[in-house]
Amino acid sequence: MASITLSAPAMYADHHVLRVREALSALAGVQEVYASSAWQSVVVSYDSAKIAPAAIADALAQAGYGDQQGTPILAGEGEQYQDPAWEGAPIRATRTNEMDLKMSGEFRKY
Repeated sequence: MASITLSAPAMYADHHVLRVREALSALAGVQEVYASSAWQSVVVSYDSAKIAPAAIADALAQAGYGDQQGTPILAGEGEQYQDPAWEGAPIRATRTNEMDLKMSGEFRKY
């Protein structure tokens, strides 16, 4: 049994992990898939007599999570990135309510 570690920068949430696992587990010769959205990487254990590492990498890319997809672009700070709905929101919590702090913990009073 051989193993390959692939980078998947577009895999950043649990639903992405599920898609990656489904796509790679369906390949003949793949025995185990470990996908981590925290590390944005995939470790695949496979039978080298049945499948090549390039085929696994291609399947990952076809699923939309290959290394060539790159890291998602994060929005920077600034007025052009502000959601206009934020200004129209009737209630905005900007600090923790003291009652929430008193009710949290081991003895919840909800």
